[in-house]
Amino acid sequence: MADRGNARIVVLNNDLELKTMYTNVGNPWTVCVSPGAHQYLYSSNSNPDANPAASWEITGEIYKMELDGRIIGKFGKAGKNLGEFQTVHEIDCRNADQLYVSEISAWRAQKIILNPQKIQPAPAAR
Repeated sequence: MADRGNARIVVLNNDLELKTMYTNVGNPWTVCVSPGAHQYLYSSNSNPDANPAASWEITGEIYKMELDGRIIGKFGKAGKNLGEFQTVHEIDCRNADQLYVSEISAWRAQKIILNPQKIQPAPAAR
């Protein structure tokens, strides 16, 4: 679970007993675990609600992690443009390479494609 107040992700077992904590992802506001044979954990390091200017240098990204807590990638930064994030409050990761991210402060949702497929140009006509 995302524990933004204590700057950590808390991992519990099915009996709600503590398994581990990840403290290397800023202040996570939400987490999502993708389905499938190889699952990924996504976590947002969001700006605080007040959105102070000093927070913009250390917040705004979304982390892609292995389930053991190892960060394998991150993207985004604090901001209001496309691909930038304010206060990410939810991540939908039903497809591990296509995320829907909702932002409570910016009142918007963004669709993020992590591994876009290159489209081959059509052969030139002769």
